[in-house]
Amino acid sequence: MSVISRSTLARAALGPLAAAALIAVLNSGAIPPYQAYSVGLAAVYTVLVLSVGLLAGWAGIWSIAHPAFFALGAYFAAYGSGHGWSVEAVVLGAVGCSAALGAFLGSAGARFSMLYVALLTLAFTMVSLEVMGQWTSVTGGDQGIPLTKLHSALGLGTLASAGTEAQYIAVGVAGIALAVAALARPGALRMRLVAAKSHPMAARSIGIAPEAQSALAFAVSAVFAALAGVLLALVVGFVSPEPFSLTLAISLIAACVLGGAGTLLGAVVGGAYLTWVPTAAESAGLPQPILQGVVLIAALLFLPGGVVPTAGRLARRLRRRPTRPTPTAVELTADAVEPVPAPAATAPELLRLDDVAVTFGGLKALEGASMSVRTGETVAIIGPNGAGKTTLLNALSGLVAEGRVAGGADYHGKPLLKTRATARRRLGIGRTFQHAETFPELTVLENVLCTRRRITAEHRAAATELLEGVGLAHVADRYPAELPFGLHKRLDLARALAEEPELLILDEPFGGLDATERTLLARQIVRQQERGTAVVIIDHVLDDLFAVAHRVVAFDFGRPIGEGEPGKILDDPRVRSSYLGEGSTRDDLPPRDGTERATVRLDGVGHSYSGVTALHDVDLTVPQGSVIGVVGANGAGKSTLGRILHGTLPPTLGRRTAADGLRSALVPEGRALFKTLSLRENLEVAAYAADIKGAELRARLAQTVEWLPPRLRERMGVPAAGLSGGEQQILAIARALMARPDLIIVDEPALGLSPAMVDEVYARLGRLAHEGLTVVLLEQSLGRAAAACHEVVVLHEGGIAVRGEPADPVFLDRAEQAYFDGQDDASAPVAQA
Repeated sequence: MSVISRSTLARAALGPLAAAALIAVLNSGAIPPYQAYSVGLAAVYTVLVLSVGLLAGWAGIWSIAHPAFFALGAYFAAYGSGHGWSVEAVVLGAVGCSAALGAFLGSAGARFSMLYVALLTLAFTMVSLEVMGQWTSVTGGDQGIPLTKLHSALGLGTLASAGTEAQYIAVGVAGIALAVAALARPGALRMRLVAAKSHPMAARSIGIAPEAQSALAFAVSAVFAALAGVLLALVVGFVSPEPFSLTLAISLIAACVLGGAGTLLGAVVGGAYLTWVPTAAESAGLPQPILQGVVLIAALLFLPGGVVPTAGRLARRLRRRPTRPTPTAVELTADAVEPVPAPAATAPELLRLDDVAVTFGGLKALEGASMSVRTGETVAIIGPNGAGKTTLLNALSGLVAEGRVAGGADYHGKPLLKTRATARRRLGIGRTFQHAETFPELTVLENVLCTRRRITAEHRAAATELLEGVGLAHVADRYPAELPFGLHKRLDLARALAEEPELLILDEPFGGLDATERTLLARQIVRQQERGTAVVIIDHVLDDLFAVAHRVVAFDFGRPIGEGEPGKILDDPRVRSSYLGEGSTRDDLPPRDGTERATVRLDGVGHSYSGVTALHDVDLTVPQGSVIGVVGANGAGKSTLGRILHGTLPPTLGRRTAADGLRSALVPEGRALFKTLSLRENLEVAAYAADIKGAELRARLAQTVEWLPPRLRERMGVPAAGLSGGEQQILAIARALMARPDLIIVDEPALGLSPAMVDEVYARLGRLAHEGLTVVLLEQSLGRAAAACHEVVVLHEGGIAVRGEPADPVFLDRAEQAYFDGQDDASAPVAQA
């Protein structure tokens, strides 16, 4: 059964207790009647602001529809009082209609961006208020409709409007509404709403449907708004269209921002603000919109989270003492692990894929994927960047988004591909993500608990035990932003392990971890093997991957190219070639005599991202006029090194020294073109960024266009999105050339290109070297780099494993070994540049 903690009950009781105290003060006559009316009105607005604030803070939806729900509740009360309805009928009718309309808006709005949700709710309010204004037989039109009294069908008496009794009821209901919200805050409802808001894809992987959560949140929020409307009719005693305008919608959003969206005390602050801001404006001699605008601007500039969250952060900062996390038993026993023996060949198949294909428009990201996974087996998927590995995992998880999936997949002998992503979690499939997609607004414990539709004491105990097992128990009440990257990875794994999946899908779990953390992760995987869990895992840290795998399937260009045991798979020439390249004949390069001056020099360079080491102890000199290849698997640190060479990323450690007046340009991985701009406009934007204008721009543009192949020169007015991948890569290089660089750095120039386009791109890069440019190529393929570069540097886990000249066959042998395991046979001679 679900158990509510004492602390939650205590917090929830504060609302009713405060309401009771305020009612006692009102009843004593200590507050003048005109102020007592304002107190009742503030209670009404508190409930209304609470409805908008929780929808925004918990579900991430900013609504302009709430004046319509507010009016609906008020008109229900006024109409019902004139037609003999009971107060119970009025409340049920108002909240029932509002819940239905709210669910419709939430369901429809879930398909749109925030802007379109705002437009949808705006249109709903405009239509609703117009209908209420024109439906004079029910609403009284502009003349309004009075509310006299409402009797209770349950024999609770008769409620008179516009009196002290109505004010007491408004205060009491506001206290109860705050208590209900306080009870819901630590529950599954809020956790799942926040999860769906924070990261929809990760939410789907744990069985949360963002569309359903949006509909539920909007429905509950509309109920609170309609209830506030009923209270307004009781307190005021008259209902007319004037209070329910679009101005109210804007004022509600301002009140939420001022108090703090998603906070309970913030709703009280917002309710008081809406009630007394007209009086404050009159006292200050200012129009109300001006005062509201000034207050809102000040809040956005100086209190961006709102009054209550800002005060809370300040209080926590003063109260919290810095503590050093205590290592858990898991962290103290990070010894080497041995995988559980592979299941017998007769073990039942848990998963079977038959010719699975995934296409995005005309791009085939995956095709012909056929494989099987037995119960208790760990299957590793390897391949270079762009091989289709993550696409395969997304197809298994149902997270392909706009891609088209074909082929067959059976899970437990039943079709899998037609099953919704949210249902696959219930089938027993758990999933982690490459970048540890945690929910930042939930604590570590809540990140695990949100996998449940309802939370019981047993669920909390199981989640706590799971966190203890992965070494996160000591940070259970912390938020992900307070944790280092390694703990993020553990949290992602813990969330995937909740509810004990039969199939665990791991997307690059070893990436970014240090040696101890990788050993701890391997131990967790072995524990799952001991429990009979099947594991499908992809990673580029091959030594750690092979240490836990029973079988390896290699992919390249979206197709499986080999399968075998971890110790033998790299002996397959096709698999080895997919990583290292074909080692084709070296292109002609401009000669070097060793006297070239350095364009860029790195001394002892290291770099970290939030505690994650990307580079360490890098010493590198890039001679003028050279072509340098930086080679390594995905995650080795190539892109970070490229940005440091470019000068856009200052190193955390060490020093970067560049030649005087050096102009450098970076072509990032993925090209980063402006797809809606034409080819010419892409080049012109780069020129403007380099402060090239007028005649110089025209001359530079003509020179760069001449460098392009004829088929691109003839389409300078075509949007960049209309080019093929190879043509986009050539355009990206041309855009970099607009700044007249001395050094050009190209990150993954062959990514996603056909072999013919790869040859053309490299030929054009070689031509630049002959024209005197210094070129740095960041590549995955050792063979391509060896064919196109004077010198090759092999990165492994952020450090230089080996470097040398490709013309030396001894170096190539060492480079191959270092590429995969970072080991270098130092006894072998190698030419140094």
